[in-house]
Amino acid sequence: MTYNVSMTLNHLNYFVTVVKLNSITKAAKALYVTQPAISAAIKELEKEFNTSLFVRYNNQLILTDEGHHLYRLAVNLLNLSDKLEEDMKNYVKKAEVLKIGVPPMLGSFIIPTLIQDYGKDNSEVEVQLTELGSMANQKAILDHEISCGFTVKHQDNINESLEYVKVATTSLFFAINKNHPLAKKKVIRFEDIKNTPLILMKEDCLQSSLIQNEFEKRGLTPNIKIRTNQLYTIKELISTNNLGAFLFTQVFKYDNEDIITIPLKEPLDFDIILAWEKHVPLNDVTKKFISFIKNKNLNI
Repeated sequence: MTYNVSMTLNHLNYFVTVVKLNSITKAAKALYVTQPAISAAIKELEKEFNTSLFVRYNNQLILTDEGHHLYRLAVNLLNLSDKLEEDMKNYVKKAEVLKIGVPPMLGSFIIPTLIQDYGKDNSEVEVQLTELGSMANQKAILDHEISCGFTVKHQDNINESLEYVKVATTSLFFAINKNHPLAKKKVIRFEDIKNTPLILMKEDCLQSSLIQNEFEKRGLTPNIKIRTNQLYTIKELISTNNLGAFLFTQVFKYDNEDIITIPLKEPLDFDIILAWEKHVPLNDVTKKFISFIKNKNLNI
């Protein structure tokens, strides 16, 4: 006899419950089924395996050796079934989790207001933010580590496997202490800062590779002293040291009296984008977030 999976599990559950309670009557009450249903399930199992699972002795049910063996197997299988159900429920619940990658600089001025506005109509969604450099963000999307990610696009430096929507534009400025020897300049050339100690983001950030390319195009070697993606640390180092850094204009939307920003003579402009993988089905939470971004006028 062949049963479908759910039927087999029901039969095994009836059997295990009878063994635990040592009574068909008690098992029927515990499972809210009739005694004949329990008895029929046990008979069908015995027929399926061509063996006796119980013998009666002094009005008690005694497990046979075959019954003991089936009991051990059935308990393991039912436990696995429970774990499968729990795992699947947890997995489905993850569909309510929105995993967003955010580069350090963008996160400082995009995320606070954006997440607040998004949360007003999506309070049931858990948002998980992962701080990654722009290029690392693109890889994380393709590796399915995040649902989507904010990043920056300079010219065509975007993976062809990604789809995206433009959110805003930005430019790199040169940031230094107000007492720095270059502080009075109206614009900055790379030749002006060839000897200036610099703070650059780590290699997974587009900013880092572009700045180094700009120096190399001019036959210059940047004087890199520190690499960090921690924006607060960068600001503190600029405020208290003779160091320079390249940061987006919006980072200094609120003035810092110890830091000034100078535009580059040859601007480095970027599109701020939200990217996701092409030709891959997106869960409802991610699709809704993308739609939210497309219809959101970000004032940054």
